[in-house]
Amino acid sequence: MKVFKDVFTDDELCSDAMKNLREEENGLLLVCDSYNISAGGEDFGIENNDEDVAGDGEAAAQVNIVVHSFGLQSCPMTKKDFQLVIKKYLKKVKGYLDANAADRTDAFIAGMKEWIPKMLKDFGEYDFYMGKSCDPEAGLVMAKYEEGATYPTFYYILDGLKGEKF
Repeated sequence: MKVFKDVFTDDELCSDAMKNLREEENGLLLVCDSYNISAGGEDFGIENNDEDVAGDGEAAAQVNIVVHSFGLQSCPMTKKDFQLVIKKYLKKVKGYLDANAADRTDAFIAGMKEWIPKMLKDFGEYDFYMGKSCDPEAGLVMAKYEEGATYPTFYYILDGLKGEKF
């Protein structure tokens, strides 16, 4: 299994186990579809110390698999906030690429100059998330309900991730 981590915080943000994982925008974005799962409500017979009697645990809740699996934290923001955050983050990623993958820098900058305006046109349709560390200078995870979708599609800036095989 391959897990994708933020290059600045090591927060795990995605894995190749996610549904329909793919690259889009000429390798600029890593994208995956999502769905809901049941979480909580497990009864191990521990609460009453009796395996034959159900515990009084919480009922199972429906949660998004991507948000739940990677501990993503919701991060509401205005368009202006997003523009400030993304500008700072892109500069940080550029510095990372200059030091670690200089051959990607020009394509990254050109791709972002093309993609950000398209994304901003649909800004109100996105939800934003941070990794577990909640580091405001780390990468944002963006989620959008595509036309007719029941569950959101998650978008990651690929050059701000590193893949680690387990």
